[in-house]
Amino acid sequence: MSNQIDMSRNATSWKIMVNAAKKAADEQGHKLTRVPGRGLSNVWNAEKGGKTQLASIRTTRDRWIAFQPLENGKKWKTLDKADLVIVAAVDDKDDPKNIQVYIFPAAEVRQRFDAALKARSEEGHKNKDNYGMWVALDTDQRGIAASVGSGLADKYKPIATYSIESLAAELPKTTIDDADDAVETETDERGAQPTTIAEVMSWARARVAEFAGVHVDRVKLDLKVEY
Repeated sequence: MSNQIDMSRNATSWKIMVNAAKKAADEQGHKLTRVPGRGLSNVWNAEKGGKTQLASIRTTRDRWIAFQPLENGKKWKTLDKADLVIVAAVDDKDDPKNIQVYIFPAAEVRQRFDAALKARSEEGHKNKDNYGMWVALDTDQRGIAASVGSGLADKYKPIATYSIESLAAELPKTTIDDADDAVETETDERGAQPTTIAEVMSWARARVAEFAGVHVDRVKLDLKVEY
């Protein structure tokens, strides 16, 4: 039987997974304090044993994580200054029952995103600044540009696994039902959102090309708007 918590809702999934990330980090001895400032709600100071590191928290409902390139890929938003990347991910994107939490060295995450960006650029994909670029946590066996950088979750095992039901039970119902404060953080993780129909279509073509393993010029999409 599928879990009774609707993980398709942005607010619900985000709150449950961020709390899972914080809980797992705490169990590993990290004391997390949020870095203040708009757009930095997913960046935390992680203090352990008298040493403070900068941690970037990511959540994923499809086991792909995103960071946004800056300066044509020379930098990565919220990643370049990080020491750790803490990821809370569903165990199964189609029928999630558990949340798995990973801690990755940020330096390796940067290397994988650099390699992924290079591979996609060589295939003709345009990765605009401040728009999220995705890399799969699990090894992508397809051998296409979108496969480059994948496999972090195969190299690093979860530091904790929690059932979604138990995590939801730890949150007040009013917290689960309130979607308002999840909007900005979802935008932070995915990057700047398209603001025109042309940008939406361009973004969609790029995503389809990545998953299909073809040049973006070979993807044709039709749009029909009914009033």
